[in-house]
Amino acid sequence: MLLADLLRVGFSLGEALNFIKVIIPRKAKQIDQIIATLEHGDPFSMAIKPFLNENIYYQVLISEKHGDLSVSLQALGTYLTAKQKQQTKLLQLLEYPFLLLTFLGALLVGMKIYIFPELSLWNSATQVHKIKFSNVLIFIALVTLIGCLYIYIKRFLKKPIVKRVEVICRIPIVGNVYRTYCHYYLSLNLAMLLKSGLGIKSICAMLANFSSTSLLYQIGTALEKQLSEGRKTSSFVKRYPFIPEELNILMNKGNTAEGLGQELVMFSKIKYQKLTKQIERLIGLIQPLMFLLIGLVIVLMYLSMLLPMYHSMEGVYK
Repeated sequence: MLLADLLRVGFSLGEALNFIKVIIPRKAKQIDQIIATLEHGDPFSMAIKPFLNENIYYQVLISEKHGDLSVSLQALGTYLTAKQKQQTKLLQLLEYPFLLLTFLGALLVGMKIYIFPELSLWNSATQVHKIKFSNVLIFIALVTLIGCLYIYIKRFLKKPIVKRVEVICRIPIVGNVYRTYCHYYLSLNLAMLLKSGLGIKSICAMLANFSSTSLLYQIGTALEKQLSEGRKTSSFVKRYPFIPEELNILMNKGNTAEGLGQELVMFSKIKYQKLTKQIERLIGLIQPLMFLLIGLVIVLMYLSMLLPMYHSMEGVYK
């Protein structure tokens, strides 16, 4: 965000980077690396690529070639600052529940070492065998569950990124938030490309130069294939849950590419505001769920002590 502000008030890119290096000395090493890459003749997007994830890198690359770099950096700065604040808030909310879970874990280990062996002596031989058999069943169930989960995750990671994003978008609660992020990300990038005067076919050709593992490349390739088959973009938009359906309405209004780009800029801002609210609500749900989990652990700990005692007393009265 600071870099965008400096560029907007008239600093050159080199001056802005040197200024940031002075006022944020802990980032001096990274900034020196960026400056060295720029002096070598590489573009700014390539210079900062090692410090960005793939999605953000391509957003900077598009804005550098076809948009306003300072405006794009300002939007990215706002997004990343909000993300950092949300992560900090989440960690603060989880501190106390994790402390309680750690305490409960230590208590459970103590019970396993000192209390459970004593309780097992109270049970008859038959009851002990039953408990051991149930423990074996629980162990087998857990191993099966973990094995199935491992296989699913391994297969999931091998899928193309478009398929992975589709799956994530369908996950309850979290999927809605991720879908909104995709709507924001795609609409903002499309807005910059349209505002620069590119048509849909030119956009597809440009995206074909991106990494084959990136979401933008795979969307562009799929769209280009559909257009070559004579099908409309409207059916393509409806095909994927991570592409906003409002795009069809905006594209059918008959605006010029530049006018559609302006509308998509506003649309991306609305989606960003919605994304922020969804994340805040999700963060608000996490702490109550953690306390619910802690309550469940406490109940199970009590049951693990009381049930053997109940069986022992039952045997005595018989």
